[in-house]
Amino acid sequence: MRRKREAGPIEPLEDGRYAFRLSVDERTTLVGFLDQLEELLTGDDDDPRIHRLFPTAYHQDPEHDAEYQGYMRDELMQSRLASVQLVRDALLTDDDFSESQLYAFMTVVNSLRLVLGTLLDVSEDDDTEDLPEDDPSFGQGQLYGYLGWILEWTVWALSGE
Repeated sequence: MRRKREAGPIEPLEDGRYAFRLSVDERTTLVGFLDQLEELLTGDDDDPRIHRLFPTAYHQDPEHDAEYQGYMRDELMQSRLASVQLVRDALLTDDDFSESQLYAFMTVVNSLRLVLGTLLDVSEDDDTEDLPEDDPSFGQGQLYGYLGWILEWTVWALSGE
């Protein structure tokens, strides 16, 4: 027997679209983070905060990796920027999301988490929920957790369970 999941911020609808139940403040805040992500993406290629967005393909061979990055970085950059714009447009309306908008949202939220994870120096074994409130990175840790929660709901909605 399948357990019914509590209502969350993202719910699949009968028509194949997805209800996106975030408040106006949450949507506005996310748009602000998208603006910051876009700034990072269009800024300095050597910015360490975006390193995880363009991972090394050939760890043992810097020459091959440079060649790979030369071929793929621009395409990946354009894809990320297009997703940012698609999600920004979707967040600025009260409309339900299409499947393609929700996939773009998932990509963008994951990108935000990768940037935050870099800032927080998060590894797979770390738990940002354990940061004390007086830690200077407490707010970033809370945001990292919030984005993880949103990402979990997004994956759940797209999985069709």
